[in-house]
This record gives sequence, C-alpha cells and structure tokens, in this order.
Amino acid sequence: MYYRGSINDEKFIEELNKNTRGYLSGTFEKALVYSEKIEIAFMNSEELKKHINKRPHHHEKIDDFAMVINGSIEQEVDNVLLRLKKGDFVFIKAKSITKVVSVEDGTILMVIKGPSIPSDKIDD
Repeated sequence: MYYRGSINDEKFIEELNKNTRGYLSGTFEKALVYSEKIEIAFMNSEELKKHINKRPHHHEKIDDFAMVINGSIEQEVDNVLLRLKKGDFVFIKAKSITKVVSVEDGTILMVIKGPSIPSDKIDD
C-alpha cells in the first residue's frame, strides 16, 4: 500500500490541514495512512498559529524532526529561541520542552515524529 501526494500542490496541504490537522500518517482516526511507527504532518501557517501562546510541552518517548518547507517559524526548545526559515530543520529529542513563538504567513512545516503515541504530549 502507498499514498502519493505533493507538497507543491497547495490543495494537498489545504485538505490535509482541513481534515486531519495536517497529519498524513500516525495512529489518528483521521490520518490518511495509519501507522504506529511514525507520524508525518504537513502543517500550514493557519494550523501552526493555533499553537502560539499555548503552554510549552514535551514528549516522554517521541523524538521530533521538523523542517520548514516554506516561510519561517520561531520555536523555543529548552529555553533557546530558534529562528527557522525555508530549508532549515530541527531534531528535538524526547523530554525537550518546546513551544511555537511566531509563524510567518504562508509557512509550511513538515513534522516527522516517532513512534506515534498521541497520549505522549505533556503540557509543562
């Protein structure tokens, strides 16, 4: 089985964010591809802005990789402010505390997490 899409197709990103909060795969009911091993999400600026001013969080078991596909984002990781622009990425190990600070309009962020454990997000 496979799923084919393109991040260059704006409708693909819009539909993902509208129907699945951006999740292409994971152990989520609405994910397009069910997987216990990996979560993959493509999140646009509208979805990302929902995370601004929320409490920081961490994961006990999940490692997190995020790459800016378009635009820019400011994210705090373990009290260090990271300014990420198109092409930049960050690998966040489990137990690191993170929060979204700001997001430029038009931003698309690809997030890969593993394993997929929805209950592993802990607010700090």
